[in-house]
Amino acid sequence: MTQHSSPPPTPYDEDRAAYSHQDLARLALSAQAVDVAAAAQALVGTRSDVDTGLGGRVSEGVRVVEVAEGVLARAVVYERERGASWEDIGRYLGVDAGVAEERYAPELERWNTAFQVPYRLDPTGRKRIPQLPQAAYDPRSSVRQLDLWAGLHVTTGDWHAVSGGLGGLGGPAAGPAVPHELDGSIRSENLRTFLELLSEYVHYDFDDTDWDTIALGIEETDAEDDPAAWYAYPLHGGLHAAQVRLAYSRPYPEDDDGEPDTVSVLVTGAHSRDLRLRIDTLIAALGHHPQFP
Repeated sequence: MTQHSSPPPTPYDEDRAAYSHQDLARLALSAQAVDVAAAAQALVGTRSDVDTGLGGRVSEGVRVVEVAEGVLARAVVYERERGASWEDIGRYLGVDAGVAEERYAPELERWNTAFQVPYRLDPTGRKRIPQLPQAAYDPRSSVRQLDLWAGLHVTTGDWHAVSGGLGGLGGPAAGPAVPHELDGSIRSENLRTFLELLSEYVHYDFDDTDWDTIALGIEETDAEDDPAAWYAYPLHGGLHAAQVRLAYSRPYPEDDDGEPDTVSVLVTGAHSRDLRLRIDTLIAALGHHPQFP
């Protein structure tokens, strides 16, 4: 019998291990709720109605319902993870416990199985296909993006509306959150570009001296250490006063120059919504993506 080896570990495995299954289920629910909002907002405006074929808005309504059904499935998984009985769930579904379990047991099975095999490789062996919902597969990026989305659309000035209630990284179990932080992993080759663009956003004049100082400062850093021990550099510009903390992600593959291929970054002092949105986009664009080994 041919034995198939498990896919190699990834940086996201360690990030995921920092959260309970309950927290990961909650992140998946939050992300699905954002998808519902995105699907529903297409139906708000009327200017494009004249260009929409007959029945077109029905198709968009169907899409909203389909995504909303996903919210219900994610909610059931979350409630089971936090200890709700099938009787509890069935009461709100308007069915008895047996019907509720029969309806959602396959979803629970997929959820639990995915923790044993979080992703599979595509036929080329190069692209990872997550088996968990993306928010649970890569919680570090998801927490940052969900906090930002909630801060922009749901709350006023609460940039931890999602992470603040979790027990994993950034939540109560991790202690007080760093004020207004945005964090992620940047490919080493993109680090200078990241710093130059961040400096531009805060109106700081970044030059070769800054880069040389930072490159020297992060040489001995390790992202496994507490972020308070990472190398910190102020970027106090004419528009904003930010600080960036940096550390090499040493357990993972190295670039050709022998340095680790990713750098963990954490930006504090980004208080404005526009600046936070630009930094989040920058981290996403220059970061290390989970789909590829």
